[in-house]
Amino acid sequence: MIARCCEIKARVVEQDEREGGLRRILNFGHTIGHAVEAASNFQIIHGLAVAIGMCAAADLAVRTGLLGKDEAREIRDLIAAYGMPTTIPPELGREEIKKFLLTDKKTVGGRVFFVLPTGIGEVVVTDQVRPADVDAVLNSD
Repeated sequence: MIARCCEIKARVVEQDEREGGLRRILNFGHTIGHAVEAASNFQIIHGLAVAIGMCAAADLAVRTGLLGKDEAREIRDLIAAYGMPTTIPPELGREEIKKFLLTDKKTVGGRVFFVLPTGIGEVVVTDQVRPADVDAVLNSD
């Protein structure tokens, strides 16, 4: 599986070496993941924070109508099957996480960009996510 993931990543990077567009898809899970990582004072390591972020992104995609609940559940179940966390630990401050979202490298002009799944293996990069949906996902468990 790791070899296959590396092949996919290499193919994407080959097509977009300077992160002009396509390469942004590799950031799936990173927007909220980086915020969780930072809010935990880096006690949650990067890979685990990104796993949490992937689940959160799937939940955001459901809330925005981009992804079905069954597909979001499939993403969450697969991440859990590999022993990775799927929810934001309750002890992390949600306002702290939101603060870090605004300082993420994918935030441009105060607009937070998310990589949201539209299907298994398909994503869209968008800043069209309502703050209320972000709040709902951050506060769900």
